[in-house]
Amino acid sequence: MRLSQPAPTPDTSLLKVLGNWDALALGFGAMIGFGWVVLTGGWIASAGTMGAVLAMVTGGVIMGVVGLTYAELTAAMPKAGGEHNFLLRGMGPRWSFIGSWAITGGYITIVAFEAVALPRTAQYLFPDLSQIPLWEVAGYQVHLT
Repeated sequence: MRLSQPAPTPDTSLLKVLGNWDALALGFGAMIGFGWVVLTGGWIASAGTMGAVLAMVTGGVIMGVVGLTYAELTAAMPKAGGEHNFLLRGMGPRWSFIGSWAITGGYITIVAFEAVALPRTAQYLFPDLSQIPLWEVAGYQVHLT
């Protein structure tokens, strides 16, 4: 038995395809996203054993709740658009507009955090990379690279 889905209305649907630029953005995001792994190592080491365990368990519980929430929302509203669609159907167009721009702002601001990871990773791979000092800030030497 084959279940048919209702046809989306042209004015409210989003395309469910990935183009070349979409795939490039996902790949670039995955490469830059490694910054969380690179930069959190120092934080975990400074937190100590119990601090690291508490942080990992707390983060895992939060991510579990978020994942279950998204699973329920996606099953209930199987349309492309993610948070925009969920907010649109749940709270209306005004909150959907505000929420979508807030999420976009969050994604944009995370770039600053991720940008720090790339030079640190290059420093791990090539330890002699920092050879040209520029200035000193708060007791730390800033190099050209």
